[in-house]
Order: sequence, then C-alpha cells, then structure tokens
Amino acid sequence: SELSIGGKPVEAHRNYKVAGWASVQEVEGEPIWDVVARWLRDQKVIGAQHINQPRVLGMEGNLGLAP
Repeated sequence: SELSIGGKPVEAHRNYKVAGWASVQEVEGEPIWDVVARWLRDQKVIGAQHINQPRVLGMEGNLGLAP
C-alpha cells in the first residue's frame, strides 16, 4: 500500500486514532452536531484552517472528487 501519514508509510500492525463527524454506532452523550454548534456560537472569530486532505492515488481526473 502507498498510504502514508506525514510522509511515513502506514504500518498494518499499528493502531491509529481516527476522527469523523459522528459515530456510526449508538453512543451515550450529547450529539456531536450540538457540541459543534455550541462551540461555533461561542467563537467570536474563526480563522482559516489548513485542511489535511489525503491524496487518493489512481483517482486523477475523477470528476466525483472535489479539487
């Protein structure tokens, strides 16, 4: 595989933490969209953020992917 994180190859035997918008399983606690909405309302200014978007190999020219 050519997957990498920060220029280093992903290792199959290691565990990696990942994040997403919301859980796909039932969980206890406040829904993430409520947490994010409250945080956004509390901010006075939100600066530009660097987006760490992965590069998907073999997908060049695919119109289904945003540039």
